[in-house]
Amino acid sequence: MQKLSTTRIIFFLIVGVALIVVCAAVAVSRLTPQQATSTAVPGNVTAQSQGTPVVNLTSPDPIFAPGYDAKDGKPTYICGADAFASYYTLQQMQMSGVDVANGFHLGIVPFFLNDDPAYDVSEEQRTALLESGKWDCLLTTLDSVALTSPGVITAIVDESAGADQLWVRGVQTINDLKGKRIAFSRGSVGEYFVYYTLSIARLNPRFDVTLLPFDSVADAVTAFNEGKADVVSGWEPDIYEAEKGGGVALLSSSQMRIVIDVMVTSRQSIAGEAELVQKFHDSWFATLKAQVENFDTAAAQIAKWGNNDWSLISEANAAQDLRDSLASLAQADLGANAFVMRDPTPILNRLSIARRVWAASGATVPADDVANLVNPGFVSRSAAQASLQPNGKPINSTFSISANIDLSGVDTSDSETLAVLPCRRFSFVPESTALTLESRRILDECAVPTLQQSIGLFLRVKGSAAWPGPKGTYTEDEILTFAQARSEAVVDYLVSKGIDRTRFIVEATLPPKEHWETDSAEIQAEDRFVEMTLLTVGR
Repeated sequence: MQKLSTTRIIFFLIVGVALIVVCAAVAVSRLTPQQATSTAVPGNVTAQSQGTPVVNLTSPDPIFAPGYDAKDGKPTYICGADAFASYYTLQQMQMSGVDVANGFHLGIVPFFLNDDPAYDVSEEQRTALLESGKWDCLLTTLDSVALTSPGVITAIVDESAGADQLWVRGVQTINDLKGKRIAFSRGSVGEYFVYYTLSIARLNPRFDVTLLPFDSVADAVTAFNEGKADVVSGWEPDIYEAEKGGGVALLSSSQMRIVIDVMVTSRQSIAGEAELVQKFHDSWFATLKAQVENFDTAAAQIAKWGNNDWSLISEANAAQDLRDSLASLAQADLGANAFVMRDPTPILNRLSIARRVWAASGATVPADDVANLVNPGFVSRSAAQASLQPNGKPINSTFSISANIDLSGVDTSDSETLAVLPCRRFSFVPESTALTLESRRILDECAVPTLQQSIGLFLRVKGSAAWPGPKGTYTEDEILTFAQARSEAVVDYLVSKGIDRTRFIVEATLPPKEHWETDSAEIQAEDRFVEMTLLTVGR
């Protein structure tokens, strides 16, 4: 009997396991098609049967200069780039023959070239081709590097100095973005511009606003004009169409220099072809030098490269077209690059900030050390060559990381509030105006990053001090003096972080009259603050 019972138990166990397997198979067969259908698959990305995106690692054919001879023994150097004025240094390099003069052939992979689907290169494909070593370089934005770590930043191309903008309807300050619907081009620097702007007022992009991603800036602007969004982020020239929907510019990269274009080099090229990488950097700076010293010739060479509807640089009006396109881009010449790469700390800080901003949006950011994302050596070796130093300045010479821009003559009387910073409570050493370590940490997080990246913004710093009793203990002047000293203490700390003192408006205020000469510790605590307000001039 015992043996029979055991056999039955084993039998039932086998049947049970079989049923579980069958049920699981049915569930998988039902779920798999639905998962594959719902997976977002960007351009040039395929999907596995489980719905996992797989990036296409086949690169579009690079475009070489006319007369390119693949059999002449010279190596090739492949760079991917958008249609963007400061990136056209690549086209100028090809057409002027600087690459060949330096012993290599430059191949350009132009994204979205003339609506040719072969050049519809997604963000995922771009980073994958660079990361795999199939491309030698990629011209892209610093925030993209922070998000994906596809290679190493070896040079700075430019700062956006007005090209990227945030347009609004019925919004006065960044704080007022809470609860609004915000449209942007998904996966673009316009999306990052939104996240960074929200971070200034400590607004969470996942909970405090409604995000509306679109396939392009044009689509995002259309949604705004149709009343489906309250805010739209984008760049020139498409963003100006938002005026048709009653939009006005709230903020642009002329004030907030958070968009930096960089040259990213593949790790494989650096490790295996360092000499070729150096030749490319020397050629880049030689080409920039030629552009500064003979702009009309440089523009004509870019126009002669062809694909003029793509570049928007026409042969008939090349110089003016290029000049207009570069006006809102602060190009980084060899001098600016040498300054930055001598101490890349500002770039490393911006990479760290970008990662924090992306992470706050819910994106997964790499865990590698940002110090490994910058290699200053190639710029340093180019800067050591006197022949590469330019005799002149770019069209827009306001590159801010290395520039000492004089703001002392700016009239702030017509300034407007852009945002009230969320940090306003700071502790001081007892019976002193000295900031505590905790207060300095708060300023480092709340104010320093924005001010360091926002040369066009000013900060009103208004201090308030409690007015303790009993009556007659302190005078009004003494309370104002103490409040002013606290404001000055905050400004002094921010100046120690490299912020120009001329960018501050320092004020003091008294507590409400009903709080004067109070013995209430609670009221006294309420009146001890330093309020900081970002101001913009000539919005």
